[in-house]
Amino acid sequence: LPPPFTTRRRMLTRAVLSSLLLLQGVSSFIAPLPSAAPGPLGHVHGRLDSLSGWRVGAAAASSRQRTGTPFGGARTGAGASMTAEGAGTADGGGAERARRPRRVRQGNTVTGTRRRPTKGAAGVVFRCAAAALKLLRDVYGQLMVLVFDTLINRPFLNILNRVEITNHKRLTDLISKRDKGTPLITVSNHQSSLDEPLLFSTVIPWPIKQWQLRYSLCNDNMFYVFGPVFAQLFFYAARGLPIWRTQSINQPSFKEFCDKAKEGGWCHIFPEGRLWQPWKLQKQGRLLGDLKPGVGKLVANCDSSKHPPIVLPFYHTGMHRILPQFPNSKKQAMPPKIGNTIRVRVGEPIDVSDLIEEYRERREAARKELSITDSWTTTPTDTELYTKITERVESALVRLARQVDQDLEWQTHPSVLPADECA
Repeated sequence: LPPPFTTRRRMLTRAVLSSLLLLQGVSSFIAPLPSAAPGPLGHVHGRLDSLSGWRVGAAAASSRQRTGTPFGGARTGAGASMTAEGAGTADGGGAERARRPRRVRQGNTVTGTRRRPTKGAAGVVFRCAAAALKLLRDVYGQLMVLVFDTLINRPFLNILNRVEITNHKRLTDLISKRDKGTPLITVSNHQSSLDEPLLFSTVIPWPIKQWQLRYSLCNDNMFYVFGPVFAQLFFYAARGLPIWRTQSINQPSFKEFCDKAKEGGWCHIFPEGRLWQPWKLQKQGRLLGDLKPGVGKLVANCDSSKHPPIVLPFYHTGMHRILPQFPNSKKQAMPPKIGNTIRVRVGEPIDVSDLIEEYRERREAARKELSITDSWTTTPTDTELYTKITERVESALVRLARQVDQDLEWQTHPSVLPADECA
């Protein structure tokens, strides 16, 4: 006789939980958090995090001064003037924020590398097992992406909202038809927290193929918001990688991201590094937020790839109405809104080959002078190159932003406006 219903339900629940735990262990084994990068960065942050779960703001600031420019520290100002956001104020508010302890999630920093067998029969078994487990996670990721995009993301944007894409074929051809081994780096503005899952379900070729998916970055607070198990089962499977804003541009997770492009993959980055909705841009009289030098390092890191990198910009509007942000606040109004029009303008590829060639010999000379043996650690000459690449990317995005009809496309959603303004 078949077991009672309650028994079958209990057995099914145990099977599902066991499968999730097994997949979590497998994913952690084949894709652990990045280990420390060359240079002093990983050692400094690793010691701080291993000694305690808290990082005091002042200690973190002095650590960043020793280890290089913070990931979000330097900005370019071609699109608009620089702001004093995040700086201290005359009333001492900045100093108080600096003293406030910041919670560091467990596992954010790995100070060493895992020992793995590389020789003999053990090495062969390890490599075969790693390949099989990677294939398993790719299959799981393919199914997850197909389900989410087919049943949720694409219907939400194309049925409950409307999408208009200019020069769409230019992007889809580069995604699916570019030469093998050619890095593709797409850059865009950042309007809402749903830009990444929703927008890309529409712009990528259909049906979606796991090996053609883009790699993207997600800040650590959101990446680990539901813990490492969810991060492995959701973000990693969909080719998302964590980034820590408190660490420098040389951080290991960013190196892993850049290496994906260097190997010929597709990487997307939001150079602004944070949300810039139209109300904030209009308030400051600008078309684009401050771009950070990470995009310059991402492009420059592909200087030794098989083919020159393709850098493709696109500018989108309308996502700020799907998940609007309250003016003068970081809070966004849930749930996502319907009845909006999303417009995506795909620009021309940005040629940076002249800059890479111009700085190639100078970068090698700077490394020899500073006795730097790796190609990842940033030198002052590298910083100069990153800035020029970032400025060129910013100019391309600003040209696309000038095509926007602000009266039509920059309207703030009424759900986040005061009652008197809605009236």
